Amino acid sequence: MNDFFSLRVLDLLQGMFKKLDINYEVLRAILKTKLILDGRRAPVINTKEKRREEGKTSLLKGNLLHLIFGVFLAFFIYFIRDEMIRMMYFSGAFFIMTTMYLISDFSFVLLDTSDKNILMTKPLDSKTVSLAKVLHIMIYMLRLNTFIAGPSLIAIVMTSSPLTIPVFILEIILMDLLIFLITAFIYLLVLKFFNGELLRNIINAIQIMLTILVTIGYQIAIRMIDFTDLQNISYKFHVAHYFNPILWFGAPFEIMSNGGKGYLYVFTLLILVVPIVSFILYLNLSKNMESLLLKLEGEGKEKASKHRIEKLVGMLINRNEISRQSFKFSNAMFRSDRNLKLKIYPALSTGVLLPVLMIFNMGVGGEIEIRGSEYLFLYFNLLIFSSVYSLVNYSSAWQGSYVFVSSGFRETSELYRGLMQAMAYRFFIPLIILNGIVYTIVFRFKFLIDIIVLLIASIAIMPLIGKIYLKLPFSKPLDESNQKDSYAKFFLSLGIVGLMALIHFFFRALYMGIWIYLAVLILVLPIIWKFIPQGMK
Repeated sequence: MNDFFSLRVLDLLQGMFKKLDINYEVLRAILKTKLILDGRRAPVINTKEKRREEGKTSLLKGNLLHLIFGVFLAFFIYFIRDEMIRMMYFSGAFFIMTTMYLISDFSFVLLDTSDKNILMTKPLDSKTVSLAKVLHIMIYMLRLNTFIAGPSLIAIVMTSSPLTIPVFILEIILMDLLIFLITAFIYLLVLKFFNGELLRNIINAIQIMLTILVTIGYQIAIRMIDFTDLQNISYKFHVAHYFNPILWFGAPFEIMSNGGKGYLYVFTLLILVVPIVSFILYLNLSKNMESLLLKLEGEGKEKASKHRIEKLVGMLINRNEISRQSFKFSNAMFRSDRNLKLKIYPALSTGVLLPVLMIFNMGVGGEIEIRGSEYLFLYFNLLIFSSVYSLVNYSSAWQGSYVFVSSGFRETSELYRGLMQAMAYRFFIPLIILNGIVYTIVFRFKFLIDIIVLLIASIAIMPLIGKIYLKLPFSKPLDESNQKDSYAKFFLSLGIVGLMALIHFFFRALYMGIWIYLAVLILVLPIIWKFIPQGMK
């Protein structure tokens, strides 16, 4: 196997490590093993292709999304002429994206306890093992920064001078160190006062936010940028800025371009002092953190008082014991399967934002021009149902699905009923209510009855779409969920949603028609729910 470039660079510094009494050969061997394992690990943001058989992903292919974000950021800051404002925007975006990627895609390194369990049983120096972990994280972050910050460096050099290159690179290294330390201190604080379950929930929430941001965030960002005013904005100092690290990193560039005022030199000093002092503090606390990480090896226990509303809903809507237990089990799966949530919630976020984006695309903004048919955009929520239905066939714990068959269920329709009720309770009804609140605020109750009709219609079509997509629930490996479903299924579900929208539009054009349609939907609901899938596929 070819050697890693980062290790060849590190070889140049082996004399320094030996002077610090570090066993460099052992350090290098540990790092090489960690980097090989990184190459075989699928990133969190991996939505396009099924994971290939074990092998190394090319550097560019593995960081393509990082490069796209870096190019977008460079294009944005290219138009800004004020050095402080330029670096403020860059540092803010850099801090947010690097922190989210570090937490979502690399927390397993920072929170890894295998070093303690595997390496420390051997005659190894703990200082070497701890340094290997820090260097592993820094190599990852610098590799990530090449794609996120590289295009911005080109943009800054094009508008300034090549002398900014060493300053920019030094600042990136210091930013990385500061981001790593802030993340480590947050983990340390959470583990000090809470259990490992809360920390896992925080990491999972950030993974979901990152996936949503990468999936649809650019559509919002483009609409928020007014490129015509970027060249006219200028920085104004305030004493509170001494406590804002994002503003510090523009000071050296401002000094190089226009000379310095007193606060700029203080900012520059803070850039150097804060990361170094924080790193020394981290080294002193690292042993304490290693002991706190043992909390992650235990599973967090939920309080008995939790999920009371869920239990109450399950008892109210289910008289059958099988469907009630299926409702309870499905909700437990949706809560506990973190990787499944990482697939479902970005799809739901698309359902929330699509109707809103459609309104803006139609020109509805500060001066709201109501055409009367905007409620039809809400039917995009129902299109999301097919994606979620497809995903519930998969799970991280798919090996346990044998219980469905081995337990001898005869009333499989009741099993599916509980599953679909859990999906409605946890995903679909909150999705429509959230969009309904947005529409009620924007359009001032004009479409309130349409939102109620849509809510009932969504419950009505659930068994129909379930008939198309549902198989044995939670029974396939989650990695296989990236495979494309048949287009026939999608177009069939699209036809059902389109038909519901047309019927809604037709009845709304009639006098009292919308009320008649609402009454009909309520009456046919029990009949439609007779179409629940029968038997396991």
